[in-house]
Amino acid sequence: MWLILLAFWLTACTRTAPPLPTTPLTATAPPLAAATLTAAQALPALVLAERTAAGARDLATLRQLWAEDARIVDSRGTPDPTDDYIWNGRDAILDRYALAVFAVPPPPFTAPPNLDVTRTGDAASASLGADRWRFRFAAGRWWLQELAY
Repeated sequence: MWLILLAFWLTACTRTAPPLPTTPLTATAPPLAAATLTAAQALPALVLAERTAAGARDLATLRQLWAEDARIVDSRGTPDPTDDYIWNGRDAILDRYALAVFAVPPPPFTAPPNLDVTRTGDAASASLGADRWRFRFAAGRWWLQELAY
C-alpha cells in the first residue's frame, strides 16, 4: 500500500505545467501602408504601430517595423554612455520585447503621437517625451532605426 501511495506521490511531483502559449512569428501582420506615406504622415504612424504591437505582444508586426540593423538604447537615466543597455539588430530588439516589454506592456496611446519630425534626405528623427526616435527610408518605405531613452 505504501508503495502505491509513494508511486502516486512521485508521479504528482514530476508533472510539469503545460507550456505557455507563444506569439507565433509567422502570424500575418497587417500591411504597413503607412510606411509608404510622407515622413510627416508615416513616422507618427510607425511609432503608433510600435506601441500598439508592443501592447498586443505582436512580434510579427514589430518585425515589420524595425530595420534589420536597428537598435534600442536604454541610457538607464544617466548621461554616461558607458552604462547604457544596447540591443543591436532586429533579432535582439525582438528578444527585448519578448523578455522585458511583453511582461509589462506600455499603455496604449489615446491618439496618434504628435511628433516634431526633422528630416534630412532618407533619415529622420523625432522626440516624444524622453524617447528619441530615428527613422530611415529604404526599400521604398520608412523603418524604425533607433529608439533611445
